Amino acid sequence: MQLTLLPTVLLSITCLYCGLFTDALPSTDGRKHKFLRSGKLPIPTQDQDNSHVITVTVDDNTPLGPFQRQRFVERNVTVFDPAYNGKGQSKRPLVLAYHGVMSDSETMRQLTQLDREAKDRGWVAAYPQGEWTYFRKMTNWNGAGCCSQGQDDISFTKVMIEYMVEHFNVDENKVYVTGVSNGGFMVYRLLCEMGHRESGKPWIAAASVHSGLLGAWNADFSSCSISTETPLVHFHGLADPIVNTTGKAESKAEFGLPFPPVTKAEWKSVNASVDYVAEAMCGSSVITSTSKPTESTTCHQMCHGKVEYCMVEELQHMWSGCSNKTLNMYDPHHATNVDATKYFADSFERHRKNESDVIDQ
Repeated sequence: MQLTLLPTVLLSITCLYCGLFTDALPSTDGRKHKFLRSGKLPIPTQDQDNSHVITVTVDDNTPLGPFQRQRFVERNVTVFDPAYNGKGQSKRPLVLAYHGVMSDSETMRQLTQLDREAKDRGWVAAYPQGEWTYFRKMTNWNGAGCCSQGQDDISFTKVMIEYMVEHFNVDENKVYVTGVSNGGFMVYRLLCEMGHRESGKPWIAAASVHSGLLGAWNADFSSCSISTETPLVHFHGLADPIVNTTGKAESKAEFGLPFPPVTKAEWKSVNASVDYVAEAMCGSSVITSTSKPTESTTCHQMCHGKVEYCMVEELQHMWSGCSNKTLNMYDPHHATNVDATKYFADSFERHRKNESDVIDQ
């Protein structure tokens, strides 16, 4: 995908958002595979690094006027499959990683290094691309209170998962999601609205959020119905100046700008965000245990470990443990801070094993 260059005036404005609008890198070339509305799915072909760029067509679910026709949009997702379709193997877990505003799937891939975990653990890693909105100048997700209300990213996620189950030997009951910044807001919305499949199992088996919060447009949380079966791990920097740990009240203009998609939303604090999930999960937000994986990181567990939040000292709007200096979300203390990618992957693995133990019993 070629990124559209922003006019100088817009760039001067959005630089105030530099932490939230993470830097975008040119996407790498890859195979494109069309998802046909007829339901006929082509089989992807292999690239040298076992990655693919897949195009899916999604109903954007925009309210239609009396003379308007249903509109479909094409969306992209980059897939890393270390075993290439896993032929002859048992079905594998899938992890979806949602990037931040003004970023892209390739940047998220470099930031998280989830390919490494996928290769080591026999998973499939997928990096969806956010939609271009606001005169096609900004990539973002229609998350829980950030940062647009246009595209239907819930439908996009369901189409992605179905495609991956069909073509990449993915276990539909082992779909994990993670997101950073605006992508973290998107993960909270997935927890609120994805719901359950016809089988009764949740679409999302486990989730993690980094530097995002639970928000809602016009402070209306009525559409948020958290699954009681989906564990959550939340990471946040105590010094984050972009998505502050204290959240944001409705009508408060962030970054000194009256940016409507942010201004008209309420963002719960980190504590209130995880408490909301814990109350839905087990009816209590009482901390049941505390741990310190490093000197700079303190993690609190609720619902006997099913809900967890970790606070990292001195970390700003950055990915904990990121050692790539070319990225805006580079962590200067990566050598001593927790590797968030590995921490999230370990939590997904624990969930997978716990589910297997329950089934065996």
